[in-house]
Amino acid sequence: MSVALLKSFIVKDSTIKFTTTFGCRFFSQGIKDQNVETTNDATTTVNDATPTLDTQVITSNVISETNLHPALKKAFIKNVGETLTPVQEQCINEFLNSKNGIVVRAKTGTGKTFAFGIPVIHSVLSSKDSNNGQTGNFVNSVVFSPTRDLAYQTRQSLTQLYEACVDKTDKVSNRKGSYNPRSRVPRGGEELIPLVIGQTPYRATMNYFHNKVRPPIVVATPGRFMDLLEKEPKFRNSFKYLQNIIIDEADELLNGNFKEDINKIIDDLASIREPIPNVEDSNSFVKPKTMLFSATVNDDVFNLAERAISNDFPFVDVTGTKIQEVNENISQTLVYTDSLLSSYTAAVKFILDHVNDKNFKPIIFLSTTSSVDFISKLLTDVLSANNVRRRVLSFHGKLTQGKRDNAQRIFRERNNTILVASGIGARGMDFPDVSHVIQIGVSSEIDSHTHKIGRTGRAGKKGEALLFTSKLEEPFVKALRKNGNKFTETIQFDSNEPEAIDVARMIKEETSSYLDLEDTFFKTLTHYRNIPSSVAKLDLNGLAVDLAKTYNALLSKNDDEDEEAVHKISMSYNMAKNMGLDYQKIEDYYELTGRRPASNSRNGNRNNTGNRGGNRGGNHNWNQRNDRSGYRSNDRSGYRSNDRSRNDRGDDRNKGDNDRRSRW
Repeated sequence: MSVALLKSFIVKDSTIKFTTTFGCRFFSQGIKDQNVETTNDATTTVNDATPTLDTQVITSNVISETNLHPALKKAFIKNVGETLTPVQEQCINEFLNSKNGIVVRAKTGTGKTFAFGIPVIHSVLSSKDSNNGQTGNFVNSVVFSPTRDLAYQTRQSLTQLYEACVDKTDKVSNRKGSYNPRSRVPRGGEELIPLVIGQTPYRATMNYFHNKVRPPIVVATPGRFMDLLEKEPKFRNSFKYLQNIIIDEADELLNGNFKEDINKIIDDLASIREPIPNVEDSNSFVKPKTMLFSATVNDDVFNLAERAISNDFPFVDVTGTKIQEVNENISQTLVYTDSLLSSYTAAVKFILDHVNDKNFKPIIFLSTTSSVDFISKLLTDVLSANNVRRRVLSFHGKLTQGKRDNAQRIFRERNNTILVASGIGARGMDFPDVSHVIQIGVSSEIDSHTHKIGRTGRAGKKGEALLFTSKLEEPFVKALRKNGNKFTETIQFDSNEPEAIDVARMIKEETSSYLDLEDTFFKTLTHYRNIPSSVAKLDLNGLAVDLAKTYNALLSKNDDEDEEAVHKISMSYNMAKNMGLDYQKIEDYYELTGRRPASNSRNGNRNNTGNRGGNRGGNHNWNQRNDRSGYRSNDRSGYRSNDRSRNDRGDDRNKGDNDRRSRW
């Protein structure tokens, strides 16, 4: 069966379950009921002898009843649990018994990391037991991730399991000699599973590959890996006996800037591959086996699979649906508001109502990095003003890797924390015990929404997801419903309720001194503009006015959101034109600068990313500010405010705290 025919099956009805001995093999949930090709020598008893790679390794979802390496079984039970998830159970046999690899489509939160981690570690341990030691000094498996943060998380998860498998006396060498691989000291050359990622010292990475003994498992991002593969012969030589390539979040990786890199990496790793000594079956060692994980499948994913595996790659589908399936353990609530300001108010009120709950551990998603800084600062100030001791952590791509790693570590280890994140925290990130995912505003893609809410309801636990959206964002909500998102509850937020008015007043009091608000709202407008019309056709002019009204309200003393604009966002006429805005509809709310066009021809449309026009005007000195990152004077601490004493704010804000247990 051709790959093209497989694509048509997936698009038209991906619930079809079939297998064939020619062309691409397709497996779906319910695989045990199908006539699937398997080896006949599977055994249902525990065998503590080292299993070979051509046996039916997974005979049960109970880990102790499988034929995995004994050390791996013991480590898994101790560190993870006694049973495998359906994704793990279905994928491990298929990968270990495949000739060149498999493609897996699985929804988020289903245990994908160990679905590839278990066969990788099993392969490392089995190769060590069966070979003469020559290949054990080279890299056995490499895992590719689309982001440094996901790579870091993957390394942590695999290390937890692999570290419990290795003998304490095992040594791995760096340029200074041998050392214990169980060492937790994070110096270059001393991690059991190294990271090959950007923003890390070049020499520290190469320490792992200078001597005769290389690490058996490497976790990497394509950019730095490609750089070393091209420039460092010792690095390149370390992969000549490579057995496994894992590509995690393949759809995300191919959507980014790594498409050419990952294709070239696959070709280069195949070209430098040498037959493994003392192994008779040379057919299976022409190139490394590849396991490709993807939440969605498209032409790019299929093309990569054909390149890395073969034209008849096995396809394992654990979603069983043609659309991005939402975890059934997640309860979604839709909160309608009248404006962006009301969305902020509703979200902050919800957090205040639940912040004293012992199990309340939320992730709050915003559309831009500057919005993350804004909400982080706002929540920190509001919680402090209400005498609530909760640490608010920021997580976005403009933070240094060290700050992002620190935020991840704290949020994983502590329950009394709140994480405010951009989209970088949506794909693949696994944090324990996340009770709620809160989104303020809509995402740019349907899949992005699905991956964000997938941070809760993981590992069989229940989770709640809330979307705070204004009426102007309704087209995106309709697209969500059309693509399978079901909201178990829909709430119309009443911004005129006394408690809501109190929270809105509190927000304004905190934000009235914030710097960089203008930049935050302009970037939010840019986010709306960049939502493809194929996803949702938004009223960009209406959203621009709503953003400007919210900006004015946050900086004004007046409680009336619709008051005449005193504080305006600066924008040139040329920029408004290029963004596809009608300046006649927005000029009462924006400080439009430059030459006013003779007619509003709106030559700039929403799909045109042309020149955004010169200086936005206002009080900015653009020559002194070369970027739009939302920071000033090289201060990367996020939002700043003028120093004010909290002692003169009165105590009336704490009134009624005991009554905040209502949902809103």
